[in-house]
Amino acid sequence: MKTQGMTSFSARRLGAVAVVAFAVAVSTLPSAFAAGEVLGKACKVEGVSTGTSSTSLVCKAGSNGKLTWQKVRLSSSLGAPIKEIAPPAGTIEFWHYRPEDKAHFEKIITAYEAKYPGTKITQVIKTTTDYNATARVQILANPKAALFAAARGSIFNDFVKSGLAADLTNERFVKRNLVSKGLTAGVDKGRVLAVPYHYLFNNPVYNTELWAKEKWDIPKNLTGWVAWCKDAKAKGYVPLAWPGATRGQAAQISNSALMNSAADYEALSENLADLNSGKIDLTSTWFKGVADIYVKLRNAGCFPDNPTGVTEAAAYNLFATGKSPILPTGTFSMGSIKTLNPALTGKMQLMSMVLTDGKVVAEGIMNNTFNLSVNAKSNPKDQRIAKSFLSYLATGPVAAIYATATTQHVNVLDVDYSSNVDLLNTSAFQAKNTMLAPRFLILNTSVSDLTQDALIQIVGGKSPDDVLPDFSKQIKQKLAG
Repeated sequence: MKTQGMTSFSARRLGAVAVVAFAVAVSTLPSAFAAGEVLGKACKVEGVSTGTSSTSLVCKAGSNGKLTWQKVRLSSSLGAPIKEIAPPAGTIEFWHYRPEDKAHFEKIITAYEAKYPGTKITQVIKTTTDYNATARVQILANPKAALFAAARGSIFNDFVKSGLAADLTNERFVKRNLVSKGLTAGVDKGRVLAVPYHYLFNNPVYNTELWAKEKWDIPKNLTGWVAWCKDAKAKGYVPLAWPGATRGQAAQISNSALMNSAADYEALSENLADLNSGKIDLTSTWFKGVADIYVKLRNAGCFPDNPTGVTEAAAYNLFATGKSPILPTGTFSMGSIKTLNPALTGKMQLMSMVLTDGKVVAEGIMNNTFNLSVNAKSNPKDQRIAKSFLSYLATGPVAAIYATATTQHVNVLDVDYSSNVDLLNTSAFQAKNTMLAPRFLILNTSVSDLTQDALIQIVGGKSPDDVLPDFSKQIKQKLAG
């Protein structure tokens, strides 16, 4: 394939297909949207894939230079997906940070326990903020936490450095049931230490009814976003339901601010690595440009009043009640929004958030996260139970239950998304030029947190001239630490 990554057909339109940059997985689309793809037959657009089925095809040039539908190798093995591992009897805890998934996991756990009497899985759930602050230390002291989640990037890196993540590289279900490129965020030094379960888009979600009512066009650049925010605010809306009081969700918008801040992904990665190591700080010319984006959006009235006091729950409420046309978080929020307002089912879509008036490197952000790891410090029997349940989650039918219930694409082969209209609607973003979420390239948790806190302070009204030197000093102290 000449393309980098893979693309899939839009759930709405089969014609508009583009290269997906930095993509690590593709979504299964229902057969109703198939375009007559047949193994060995001619095709037109190189790199197009029919989905994440174990029987998916890819349009690829052969040795004769002609494009034909060929078998795509999505897993790291040529073998078909396998059933879950049978567990021993016993009880373990499954720790994670998605309270909104409690009922859905409970349904899956109930079916698993019915299938394997004598084996019990207990959920231990915290909010994202509490989990990131306390879970690692608590799990270190609690070997019964045999299966745990961690966010991609610095949080996962901290768990790895603590020796908590068992090596899953040679597990058959890892090789055969999962999209191999979707494992990247769970790999450390060539070892698979976690299964990233989610394949999500960290792009703003918008209310299609409000946009149709107001006859708005999607802003195409930073100037367009400034103008749109002013118009939306003048019409009585909170333009962006931005949760400034919840660091992890407030930070989602930084992906869009970062993605076009450098000449290409390689240059951006280098900048973030230099920030992570202290080679540069927040007063660098490059980062001042990122901060200036926040200033422009702030001055245009894009954010809520008292933005640093808006919690995740408050932001979701603003969007769910129609007071805000945009929730600038990502697809992972749509399930919670439908819980708050079921009438929004099928009325949410994703948009690009291009925050530059210069060169566009990428149109949007995608990510692989909700890294699920087996606790290396648990006893062997509990590790076997954890691997069994993780392999159960990695089967197509079970992953489909989770995906359609949570409105969340997953990194599992043979998942049918056709019963969830919002997953189908957002599958169109598979055909866009998307970038693997860059903010998670800051692997030092202190540097990552302080960087986001600095940007939050700027949204809150403080001057970058004061904030950036102050937080740079704090970062330097942490790195020296």
